[in-house]
Amino acid sequence: MDAEIGFNRTDILAQLNQRGSLSEKMQAIRAAASSCCDFIHRISVAIYDPRLDLLKTLAHSTDDGNPLPGYQTRLSDTPSLKRIFLSGKPRIINDLSVLIESEQTHTKRIVDHGYRSSYTIPMYANEQLSGFIFFNSRLPNVLHEKALTNLDMIARLISLLVELELNMVKTIHGALRTATSFSSYRDPETGAHLERMSHFSRLIAKEIALDCGMDDEFAETMLWASPMHDIGKIAIPDHILRKPGKLTHDEFEAMKAHTTKGRELIDNMLSNFNFGNSSLAPMMSNIAAYHHENMDGSGYPCGLKGEDIPIEARIVAAADVFDALTSKRCYKEAWSNAAACKELRALAEWKLDKRCVEILLDNLPAIIDIQARFQDDVTTGHTNPPSAG
Repeated sequence: MDAEIGFNRTDILAQLNQRGSLSEKMQAIRAAASSCCDFIHRISVAIYDPRLDLLKTLAHSTDDGNPLPGYQTRLSDTPSLKRIFLSGKPRIINDLSVLIESEQTHTKRIVDHGYRSSYTIPMYANEQLSGFIFFNSRLPNVLHEKALTNLDMIARLISLLVELELNMVKTIHGALRTATSFSSYRDPETGAHLERMSHFSRLIAKEIALDCGMDDEFAETMLWASPMHDIGKIAIPDHILRKPGKLTHDEFEAMKAHTTKGRELIDNMLSNFNFGNSSLAPMMSNIAAYHHENMDGSGYPCGLKGEDIPIEARIVAAADVFDALTSKRCYKEAWSNAAACKELRALAEWKLDKRCVEILLDNLPAIIDIQARFQDDVTTGHTNPPSAG
């Protein structure tokens, strides 16, 4: 009987059970799919933000570099993808040479990179468009019916992976909002501040990812994780958190504890929801714990210095300080962007990461766009939702 039972087979998708980025898992899927679809040389995922009408590259697996690093575009500016969205059906292009004269940036880069056929499938979550999956081959005329059936199944697996990641983020955000609502914590820096600073963080992270050869997923993860930076403040007493004047030494020491309390809260929550294996987990913990560390080692809670401070914490620190300066508070008026830029350059000499500051200040048009889209509602203190498009 034992001779009929085998335990020697290797699960070719075992990597999906391990901690890793979405791109790493997509590489495992592409490798596994090579047995039936060896003509596929690129798989890519772009996610859709309907509030901003924005498509953003998230993860990919390619045989020779990424032709669209850090790419984003409005869906309304991309007629071919908008047609897919409106029809709800995949698009098959067996010979991309017909698009060689296209003015669309993404199409030109794909063609210039040597790809000759394309299969694009829309992703949906709760019947709402959540993004697109792209399959590309360097060979023309390979997308026959049997191949498309296999690609549909692979796309479903990828779609489930993406949905799992996005649902995890939504669950974490929802849990933290609930915890906040049941506490006495009322931070005046919520709402639009969190929206702006998280988009500033993504803006910086996109360039850092290009500098360091990281995936686009890093920038999106920064967008998701950065609003958690001050969650530890729910454990700080109101008489300290909301004190209008200068804190005493003991009060400041108590305030500083929001970093370690934030990390403990996030780690416990990730464990309780069984999300500890997610690639998002260490980034969220690092941001909560270390966003008040200074480059010269004078920060808290650990006195980390320079590159010993996790890059995600350095990014959030720059984004958070910039938005704090340019936002109105009960104790101050909003600074102009010019004045805030001058201050950030000074802070880059000892407090903030110079590269993070440089990236932020080199993208003033994007900063102004984010500020326009996420304005404080002066009557309620909440964020005015941006219009799609």
